[in-house]
Amino acid sequence: MEGEVRASVPQIVEEMPLHDHVQLYLREMARTALLTAEEEVDLAKRYEAGLEAERVLVEKPKLAAKRKRELFKVDRDGKRAKERLVQANLRLVVSVAKRYQGQGLPLLDLIQEGNLGLLRAVEKFDYRRGYKFSTYATWWIRQAVGRGVADKGRTIRLPVHMMERVRRALSMQRDLAESFGREPTLEELAGELG
Repeated sequence: MEGEVRASVPQIVEEMPLHDHVQLYLREMARTALLTAEEEVDLAKRYEAGLEAERVLVEKPKLAAKRKRELFKVDRDGKRAKERLVQANLRLVVSVAKRYQGQGLPLLDLIQEGNLGLLRAVEKFDYRRGYKFSTYATWWIRQAVGRGVADKGRTIRLPVHMMERVRRALSMQRDLAESFGREPTLEELAGELG
């Protein structure tokens, strides 16, 4: 069943008419196959090896030519592994970005913010912990998209920490209204918020 769903997504997107940039982006993105957990670990290991090779090349510039070639090869492979991890998870970015539509940024801008979060997730991912990459990356993507909305989504920009306070106050107001069966007074809300 899962293989059928994976195979049908590119087919569905391929059949979409090209009306805008988002559909073009989705069509291109859907052509990239999803990764298995084993492939994610392999790519993460290769990326890590590439980082180590790059570090050695920078710190020890007077290496033998043969060793340098080997390290450059590992470095290039690590960069390709990072690119593959990113490409295979662009659908995840779109699914997270869609949840933030209507909050002041166009979908393509939300996707771009999410892509920055995805890049950060690839850089910080530790395959040794046993988590699936998509589980780990979702947090970074949400954080990046949320910050993008907070920073760029309003005509009057509020600092991120103030937006978090506003969200917390609104959430507390909803919770109190639910528990009291009425809207809380300002004093009740202030008492709960501290």
